[in-house]
Amino acid sequence: MDNATRLRKIMSDPLLWIETFVNIVNKRGVLIPFRFNPQQRYIMRHKGKFNICLKSRQLGITSVALAYSIYIAVTKPNSTCMIMSYSLDSANNIFEKLKQMYNDLPDCVRIRTIANNRKELKFVNHSRIIVCTCGSKDNARGATLNFVHLSEVGFMNEHLDKQLTAIEQALVPDGVMILESTANGLNRFSELWNKAVSGDAPLWEPFFFSWVQDRRMFADEYREYAQRYINIYGAPLQDEGLDDDEIILKDKGATMEQLMWRRLKISNSSAEKFAQEFPSTPMEAFVSTGSNVFSAKLIHERLSGLSSMEQKELPRTADPILKGYSRYLTIWKLPVKGKRYYIGVDTGEGLGGDNDYSVIEVLDGEGFHCAEWRSNKVKPYTFTEIVHRMGLFYNGGLLVVEKASAGHTVVDKIRHDAHYMNMYKYKSYDQRTGRGKRKVGWETTAKSKPMMINDMQEMFETGQCLVNSKPLLEEMKLFELVDGSFKAVSGHDDTVMAYAMALQGLKSGQYYFQVGR
Repeated sequence: MDNATRLRKIMSDPLLWIETFVNIVNKRGVLIPFRFNPQQRYIMRHKGKFNICLKSRQLGITSVALAYSIYIAVTKPNSTCMIMSYSLDSANNIFEKLKQMYNDLPDCVRIRTIANNRKELKFVNHSRIIVCTCGSKDNARGATLNFVHLSEVGFMNEHLDKQLTAIEQALVPDGVMILESTANGLNRFSELWNKAVSGDAPLWEPFFFSWVQDRRMFADEYREYAQRYINIYGAPLQDEGLDDDEIILKDKGATMEQLMWRRLKISNSSAEKFAQEFPSTPMEAFVSTGSNVFSAKLIHERLSGLSSMEQKELPRTADPILKGYSRYLTIWKLPVKGKRYYIGVDTGEGLGGDNDYSVIEVLDGEGFHCAEWRSNKVKPYTFTEIVHRMGLFYNGGLLVVEKASAGHTVVDKIRHDAHYMNMYKYKSYDQRTGRGKRKVGWETTAKSKPMMINDMQEMFETGQCLVNSKPLLEEMKLFELVDGSFKAVSGHDDTVMAYAMALQGLKSGQYYFQVGR
């Protein structure tokens, strides 16, 4: 192969170009040629347009994104690459690494810059590489982006969705975006990851890289810690000394050096903190982090068991209104003659888009999740009819209807227009006379909300109720106690609230009549 042919081959292959021309400073502070580790090579060879990467720490995914940005800038005039980080300090570090890679390019490929400041490299061929933070400023506005890498997305703030929307609109047709992060609890990043894995976001390609797969990035540290382990305990770790978790990790490919390293890391912190930084599975990454109200481990276990739940169809004799809106209804158990049912109702405005949902959750007396109706496109007056018919369908079950906003209309119409009597009542005191009076509906207050959520948490985690709804479990994953207030840190909590109200009906002992079937 002559030099011209070889050069054309190098210029057409970003991985070959990077390994030929790019240098990087290793952990010892030594400048060495860039050599792809298996994780870097895999994501570069298999990336699509939209990519999301959940990973163990320090596997070099941001480093390869920087090298790839330089390749694009050098080989494609008029291109723009963006590297976005979660903090100013992180962005500064990334920009310094970018400049090091660029400055150490051979003269034969390094093109001259016309700007090298304010976290931007601008080249004479009109290409740019921008390093920025995820903040309120719309960094992608007015740009045409060829490549975008978001580093540590799990630590980004409430502006993430705004930035993602703007970046998606700015990507050129053959552009590439990579979201990359270690886990940081059940937040927007975990939601995006789960959607990609489940197929609910089919455009996104998910990548997971475990610490077990690493043989290079921590190689020196593995050896160092293994020797420390031997010095402390007098002998290396042997098969007969492995615990259950270590046996599983060894079956996944972990070496004895890695397992000794893991043991000493855990002894210096905790198994939970280690799993957050160095997960061996996606589930382990997310259940080991965050401060969500409901057990992430149990939520993931329940999600994995949903595939075995058989869904039922409405009978042919069902109410026409229920049948007309059956696309929003999921049934796991049809009503049984003589059984009592408890029905939680949270009412939205029916405006569609990102607005709140109207939700009906149905439980039987044993805490089994029988049915769910959920939509944000149905107006409150129509939803009122659906709630009424759902109550009648489930043997005239106890309706627990939240009174906030449009819920007042639902309570009033069902009780007074439809004369539906089996409705939850709460006690309210007249401050002047001191007399108590029972009022229809559920009133969410600073006192009642913690009570209902704590009850739901206890009943879910002690197995007193069964959740069959994926939307409900997804909401539970993002439901946290933040600054003393229970709320969803991302998305909605309407399904959680409706289910919690159904449980309050079950717990209350209230039941005013039962329709026979």
